This record gives sequence, structure tokens and C-alpha cells, in this order.
Amino acid sequence: MVFLFGATLGSFLNVVIHRLPRDESIVKPRSKCPACDHAIRWYDNIPILSFFVLGRKCRDCKASISWRYPLVEALTAGLALALWLKFDLSKELAVHFAFTAALIAITFIDIDHRIIPNEISLPGILIGFACSFLWGDFWISSLIGLLVGGGGLLLLSLLYSLIRGREGMGMGDVKLLAMLGAWLGWQCLLFILLFASIQGVLTALFLWLSGVKLKPPLPEEWEEDEQEAEPEPEPEPAPGASQPSSQSEGESEPSFLLAAIPFGPFLAISAVEYLFLAEWFYGLMRGAISF
Repeated sequence: MVFLFGATLGSFLNVVIHRLPRDESIVKPRSKCPACDHAIRWYDNIPILSFFVLGRKCRDCKASISWRYPLVEALTAGLALALWLKFDLSKELAVHFAFTAALIAITFIDIDHRIIPNEISLPGILIGFACSFLWGDFWISSLIGLLVGGGGLLLLSLLYSLIRGREGMGMGDVKLLAMLGAWLGWQCLLFILLFASIQGVLTALFLWLSGVKLKPPLPEEWEEDEQEAEPEPEPEPAPGASQPSSQSEGESEPSFLLAAIPFGPFLAISAVEYLFLAEWFYGLMRGAISF
């Protein structure tokens, strides 16, 4: 039952992931095929199962259905089951399941659009801090976590901007780490930053070595203003002259050190890892220090 509930919520998260960055309502209208706009029948919207029954195709227009949909549903269901095995039926299960569901939505939105919606992170900070009062004096750790998590990452971002002359981390990541600190307490910050950084670098290196074209950083506000300015007309080339390459310099693939990958997913993944691996990690550190 926990798995089925998680899969059902995962189906709703697919709606959030698709509509929220587009400023569309996540409540209405009913889900529809993005190719033909036909409303999806209830029996074609059963989490995970309908994807395979339909053969990965829309019943009406036969357009392919992305693997993203059953992946999000199965991931949400799997996390719900893992949390139930860890916390049983308790308030810890309810709180941490809501937390991980928000992280799933943040992860896939950041992968697609390289943004972390304020509609999730800002309420997430407040709700995380409010839930901290369920655990007695934990609210102190939560308050320190959101202040140090958000403030510390903001300071690192400002230092990078001063040194390199451009942003190295978006404000969405700053607010996300404040949210993680509010939910998990200041004790999580070292673990999350360490594991997120290692996994982020290894993933970027793997993609680069695999030949995947990495994206450049998003333009700064002043760069966007320059791009929106009307360019000066170029003189017509002389007859027989070679045409310039259609690919602009800004579209070329950046070097590995200048490439940008979303950091939010790695913060989210590390937060989930903290829920299950924190005791092992800090026990390992204590053993190494005593040795």
C-alpha cells in the first residue's frame, strides 16, 4: 500500500514537473497528451502500469511517451517504501516522505530548465522549520541549518563572483540548501556539500568523457540585456564570397572547467543519502579520528 501510494503521488509529481516551470495550474485541467492535447483517460493514467500496457504510446495519436513518467513514479514509490522500512508508520515517515517528494520535483525541474522554483524552495524552508518543532529542541538545529546552509552557500557564491566576475551558483541552490538545513538540521550540511560536490564533479567528468555536449552557464542579466539589444546589420557578402558559419560563438561547447551542470539534483540526492547513510558516515569519521 505504501508503494502504491508513492506511485500515485509520483504521477502527480509528473504534472508538477511539467507545468510548474511553465506557470500552468497543477490542479486543472486534466492531464492530456502533449502531442495531441487529448485528455488522458483514467484507465490510461494508472501509475507505472499504463505506460507498459499502452506500449509507450498515446492511445489516440500514437506519439511516444517518455520514460521520464514511469521513472518518476517508480522513484517516488521506491523512496516511500524505503522510508517506511526505516521509520515504519509514524510522523517521521509522513514528514520525510513530503520532503523527498519535493526533492524529486526540484531535481527534474532543475535538470530540464536549470531553475529551482521558489514555489517549492521558499515554502519548503518554512514548512521544514515548522516541522522541526515536532522533535522537541530540534528547532534550534533547524534554525541554524537554514541560516548557515543558505548563508554559507551565498557567501561562497559571492566570493566566486568576485574572483571570476560571474555567478558560479544560482540563488536557487542557495535557497535549496537553506531548505535542506531547515528539514535536516545543521548536522547535514557537511555531508550534503561533500557528497553533492563529489558526485557532481564525477558526473560532469563522465558526461564530458562520454562525448556529451555540456552546456555553458546561463547568461547574466547584463548579458541578456545585450542579447536583447538589436544587433547592427551586417553588410551583404560580395558575390562568390564564402558564407560565415551559422553557429555563433555563444553556441559552441564550453571547456570542461567552464561548463555548467545543475547542482540542485546533487544537493537533493545527497540529502536523501543523508537520511539513510548519515549514521554510517559519521560513525566512520569518528572511527577514523579515534584511530
